[in-house]
Amino acid sequence: MTRDNHQSVGSRSVIQRGQIVGPYQVIQGLKGRGGMAHVFEVEVRQKYRRSDMPRRLVMKVADEEHQAALVAEADFLRRFEHPNVVRIFPLPLENRRPVYSARERFPFGWGWYYTMEMLDGGSLQSFLTRPTTITDMLRTPTKGTHRLSVLLALGIARQIAQALEHIHERHVINLDVKPGNILFRRRRFRLLQSSIPQAVLCDFGIARDLRYPRAGILGIATPEYVSPEQLLEGGGRHQALDVRSDIFSLGVVLYEMLTGQLPFENIMQVADPTHIPPSPREIRPAIPQALEDVVMHALAKDPRYRFQTATEMRMAIESVPTPLDWKTIGRYALLGAALSTCLTIGVWGTNWLNRDRSTPTPKPPVTQVVETPTPSSPSPSPTISKTPTAPPAGVNATATLRPTHTPTPTPRPITPTPSSSPTPGG
Repeated sequence: MTRDNHQSVGSRSVIQRGQIVGPYQVIQGLKGRGGMAHVFEVEVRQKYRRSDMPRRLVMKVADEEHQAALVAEADFLRRFEHPNVVRIFPLPLENRRPVYSARERFPFGWGWYYTMEMLDGGSLQSFLTRPTTITDMLRTPTKGTHRLSVLLALGIARQIAQALEHIHERHVINLDVKPGNILFRRRRFRLLQSSIPQAVLCDFGIARDLRYPRAGILGIATPEYVSPEQLLEGGGRHQALDVRSDIFSLGVVLYEMLTGQLPFENIMQVADPTHIPPSPREIRPAIPQALEDVVMHALAKDPRYRFQTATEMRMAIESVPTPLDWKTIGRYALLGAALSTCLTIGVWGTNWLNRDRSTPTPKPPVTQVVETPTPSSPSPSPTISKTPTAPPAGVNATATLRPTHTPTPTPRPITPTPSSSPTPGG
């Protein structure tokens, strides 16, 4: 959805900027309207703001003849809770149960409206340029000018198959799967994520509950993407529609993403049960054979020969070998190189600063004066330093040792031995 400054609702009147619609205030109109309703960017008014819902939303207002269809669409959306399906928000009012659609008086009269999330990541339609009117389809072949990589086509198709799987489990068929109804959700930290955007299936204006008949005037699906049975039903022939109709439409979208052109040049080829479109590999030989088999299986004119459930198609898509995401690998490589460079510079700078701080300041040399003793001066007496001896083991170092007496034998004096001397005169 893109911004539009005209903000008209058909040819009836204009919803002005700043107009109050229940708990919301209109900011501006948005392009991307269908044949049943118009969309506007709105902001939740101050007193109705809540922490569990965003301030900016998209408000869808039904035309007069499609009031019941919009109420049914809001009822379908409130059943879904899937990342690949657009999210509806209840009115931020104090009620016992949530209310998802409300009636308000507009310049053209009373009308129903509801609000959903703002998806500002672009659409698949922006990648594909081709005629979209029935007149152009009948007059000239519809060939696109751009095609997606196999990686992107696989990733988007897998997500839409998951979305179809979710809504089919809740007994709803979309019946309007096309690039204009596949939007992308803007993601945070995109540089750190895969290059495959998050696809979201939107617009359930002509969806049906398989258990009940649809009430009210139904819109018309885009003819390029409808299944043969859906096309025959639109032509007045009764044909039961089921989940396989959505599978055919997804096959057309996948074919267009891979080749850059539609599989059928006009609606006559869609209705012709004998017409088989060119195989994708004839247009683009680089497409894997397994992926071509998935596309051609989904485009079978007879519903009995298609995938019978969205789960089967999703599993078939997931079985196709996925090419390497070189863009993401390159981003991670550049990011790793940048982080490594920053880390190296940081370590080098830290070491350089620490080196400057740890280098000591050189001190001036100290001149030592050596005194030579003169001969007349007496030589200094040696100083005897006594080193305390460690106490023997088992003796407390702090205790006072008693003096020990070691007896030393004292030599006795020599006693002279008297000798007999001759007597005079003897």
